[in-house]
Amino acid sequence: MTKYDMTAIRYLEPGFLPLARNRKSYICPNCGSGSGKNGSGMTSRDGEYWKCWSCGLSANKVELFRIQNSLNYEDACAGILKFYGIVPTPIGETSKKSAVWLSQEEADALAVTNTGMQIDTTDGEKIVSFCGLYEQDPQLYCSLIIARAEEMTRKYQKLYRACGNRLAPYAAMVYNYLGDRFDDSAYQKMRRSLENKMQICDKLRAIYLKKQEWLMKQNAQADTMRMGRNQAK
Repeated sequence: MTKYDMTAIRYLEPGFLPLARNRKSYICPNCGSGSGKNGSGMTSRDGEYWKCWSCGLSANKVELFRIQNSLNYEDACAGILKFYGIVPTPIGETSKKSAVWLSQEEADALAVTNTGMQIDTTDGEKIVSFCGLYEQDPQLYCSLIIARAEEMTRKYQKLYRACGNRLAPYAAMVYNYLGDRFDDSAYQKMRRSLENKMQICDKLRAIYLKKQEWLMKQNAQADTMRMGRNQAK
């Protein structure tokens, strides 16, 4: 059985589960608790294991994903990594990893390529390479994805408001994009596309904020252990 490195998703929210009606927990994939008026759903104390207060199920995200999608464990591991936009990498894999953990749809929404992204600096425009960046500086990688998601969300919001409003900022860009397809149906199609891209950016921002938080906890633990070893000398 292929074993995958699951470290990156350890403390992420189980976003593949629907939110419970109370909006504070998730619907249990085993018994459906959280979907009714009185169901409490699933909650977690440590962000790694989730417990249903109705049927008693206690499981990590891989097991929850497996139950929800009726998969075996190996397929569940690969599937949940893909859900979070991470390339499933077998433990001990020596082949070259993907430069960036983003699907094509996510890369398009962020306006980045599989090898890097263009950013504005005081010295002008600069291309930041994604190749090996997460392994070298995961905090920087997460910060770049979060910043780009926020930037693109603002742009998509302006374009969305400009659809059908000739006086709105960015209206000229919308009209130039539509060209001869300048009609209501084209507006609606463009709006749906923008809505989808905004949802993708919001999802990525939430995921990488969680990753960033987890990395900070890991660094803090490592610093504490280092201080303890130094004091023991």
